[in-house]
Amino acid sequence: MAITKYKVIKKNLDAVINYAMNGEKTENGILVSAINCLPQTAYSQMMLTKKAFHKEDGRLGYHIIQSFNGNEISPDKCNKIGINLAEQLWGDKYQVIVCTHTNKKNVHNHIVLNSVSFVDGSKYHNSVSYTHLRAHETRRHLV
Repeated sequence: MAITKYKVIKKNLDAVINYAMNGEKTENGILVSAINCLPQTAYSQMMLTKKAFHKEDGRLGYHIIQSFNGNEISPDKCNKIGINLAEQLWGDKYQVIVCTHTNKKNVHNHIVLNSVSFVDGSKYHNSVSYTHLRAHETRRHLV
């Protein structure tokens, strides 16, 4: 069973993205994916979206950590589960990166979500309940 943590990013969005994309933890970047942006320019693209809609302060983004128990799943499957979650919840309006870390005993995803929609400039507010995230986790083996 996966454990999901949800954090608000109020400063240093670039530091969170750099940590998530760390090549030593993501099999040299093989386990880095992006939705509505490119991994190598994700921070710049997210900041351009914020600037375009004059929403460069406050909540900069969200950091979701999705962690699996031991050898429950492969790193590739973990990444696919993270991508599936991000596409379902935010793929129609937000820029997201999904980075799977393999440097610890438990394989886990770092999902970084831009707080501003590239479609209409609306700020994301956590309307996704933990219940919804947990329900998605129970369907994870269908990916």
